[in-house]
Amino acid sequence: MTNRLEHLRHKIQEAGLAAVAVMPGPNFRYLTGTQMMLSERPVLLFLPASGEPAALCPAFEAERVREAGISRVFTYTDEAGPGSAAVAAVRSLNLPRGAHWGLEYRHLRLLERELLAAGLAENGLDLAYEDAGGLLAALRSRKDEAEVEALARAATLTDEGMRLAREAIRPGASELDVLDAVAAGLKRAGLRSEPEILVASGPRAAVPHAEATGRVMQEGELCWVDLVLTWDGYVGDITRTFAVGRVDTVPEELRRIYAVVEEAQARGREAARPGATGSLVDEAARSVIVGRGYGPYFTHRTGHGIGLEVHEDPYMVAGAEQPLEEGMAFTVEPGIYLPERGGVRIEDDVLLVPGGARVLTCYPRHLTGSV
Repeated sequence: MTNRLEHLRHKIQEAGLAAVAVMPGPNFRYLTGTQMMLSERPVLLFLPASGEPAALCPAFEAERVREAGISRVFTYTDEAGPGSAAVAAVRSLNLPRGAHWGLEYRHLRLLERELLAAGLAENGLDLAYEDAGGLLAALRSRKDEAEVEALARAATLTDEGMRLAREAIRPGASELDVLDAVAAGLKRAGLRSEPEILVASGPRAAVPHAEATGRVMQEGELCWVDLVLTWDGYVGDITRTFAVGRVDTVPEELRRIYAVVEEAQARGREAARPGATGSLVDEAARSVIVGRGYGPYFTHRTGHGIGLEVHEDPYMVAGAEQPLEEGMAFTVEPGIYLPERGGVRIEDDVLLVPGGARVLTCYPRHLTGSV
């Protein structure tokens, strides 16, 4: 983890910042290897452009922070509160007047912002800041060997989840029956965390983020299952769409949109390679759907990065023109959603390797039924 802190320090210096403050969450875990709980007791990691990092935390968490490699730890008790410790932590950084901080736009709470501002004020400094999300995203977007191993293991478990889903999808079963079968089976397979499982059948499959209900599935409908799980903190994310019952009982239009999405998803995977852009990957998939007349029914981006978060950089979307690099991992998940009729989404996780992409999720993509 020391290397990650040093890499961030170089980026802080390049950005002309004096320091970065990191909250408990994915960036904190990435930099320290420690998962701290977000609560009413503030925790902050301070990394200055020069000098040793420091941390603010409750006294009972001090040893965990030190085990993460942070030697300068400023603690507080519940009785005293964090104010004085925050003042001391800021003073230890020896920041110049006019120093600009990098803060996490997507993660920083008002609690920590006001605490930091007060700590700076007590040291005669103002809180001038900008978003440090880009610095941290640039570090996290390229996965190292250990991260790839965790992503691959997560993907293997998502494949197992799709196998379990196909076994559970049948006429007369409910969406909740499918959810329960997948969750129970993954626990038996060794999953230690709680998965997120979306199941939508029939007309409800036209809602891209529909949650499972007690709706009973009927012969000839489509049912998609979107499964997100983590292994060692890293995400696997897969979606497959199945026929309820026999494939030949599915209406022709729904079988047609399945074929269009299957082709679009293949084109998106083929476009995923180092040097391409997120915009190009999106266009490769989207152009197939638009060309078949279903453009208005593909209502979301083609993909998103995966890692410690289920949605992170890079994004496969129009306007994303930063070249993709080896080690980046993201989803390719086009869909078509026809109101009141049904929908199709096919989603895989890919990892960029020299010359192309390694597809981490391997469950079959062709339309299959439950009988």
